[in-house]
Amino acid sequence: MAFFENGLKAKVMSTELIIEADVSKKKLFSVLAMVQEFEKKYSAYRDDSLLASIAANAGKHPVKCSAQELEIFQRALEIAQASNGMFDPTIGALTQGTYGFGTDRAKLPNTSELQQKKELVDYKKIEISTNSIYLTEAGMRLDLGGIGKGYIADKIVDMLRSLNATRGLVSVGGEIISFSKAHAIAVQNPFKEGFCGVIQTQGEDISISTSGDYERYIGSKEHHHILDHRTAKQNHYYSSLTLIKNGLDATSLDALTTVAFNTAPENLQTIATDFKVAIFAISPQKDIYIKNFENLHIKNFELYCL
Repeated sequence: MAFFENGLKAKVMSTELIIEADVSKKKLFSVLAMVQEFEKKYSAYRDDSLLASIAANAGKHPVKCSAQELEIFQRALEIAQASNGMFDPTIGALTQGTYGFGTDRAKLPNTSELQQKKELVDYKKIEISTNSIYLTEAGMRLDLGGIGKGYIADKIVDMLRSLNATRGLVSVGGEIISFSKAHAIAVQNPFKEGFCGVIQTQGEDISISTSGDYERYIGSKEHHHILDHRTAKQNHYYSSLTLIKNGLDATSLDALTTVAFNTAPENLQTIATDFKVAIFAISPQKDIYIKNFENLHIKNFELYCL
């Protein structure tokens, strides 16, 4: 962890956290503590996490949770329903349970394994009550990797504002929120060091989410971590895809980035229209797709050479 003027940097959730806000170091540290507690509870890599308990009791009985603990699961389920399952938080049976992404047992599974485990991916088998959550089939696992960073980014902004922050920037890996201050936000070049575009915000609240095939993979980018649960394999429509939305909603954007990444280019406009987002995507062949930028609260979006 490192403090800088009006901000801090730290490693959380296997990524870099950056918080910039007009509050004291003490308040920034309290925000970091909140994020660290979130990571402990919802980590897919800890045997003592809430996710581990839910997986261990899948097909057996519900796990009691507070309303606050259930909130992220409810949001994930809502987005799964809105996307007709294109985003599915039960994909953990594939991501961690089969491929082992983010673990020391990462591997490329065979077709038989994939066919077997993809049957365990079904958001309709999540049951949420007022005080519990239940995965109805043994072997099911939740993976919040497609929504957790965006969710905690939203929570950080909420907490900062409760601590009287009036402006700032929050970045949790590829999930970024700029609020009440102009910022220049770079989009990473998926093919080499540096960036390929810069989004100039103009002070309005705005949320940005980026995913790419270069972030995490097994052996090569061909086997990246963004799975399509329908096939249990990877699509290769894009090397990088960024979603941008007016207002503060990194939670939805994080999940919708997975949806868009698994959507063919000819259908991107439907995603942009249905979910009121702008899209900037780059294919492995360096084709560029730009959708819905005209209604964004940004000053400028500048592209650079790939």
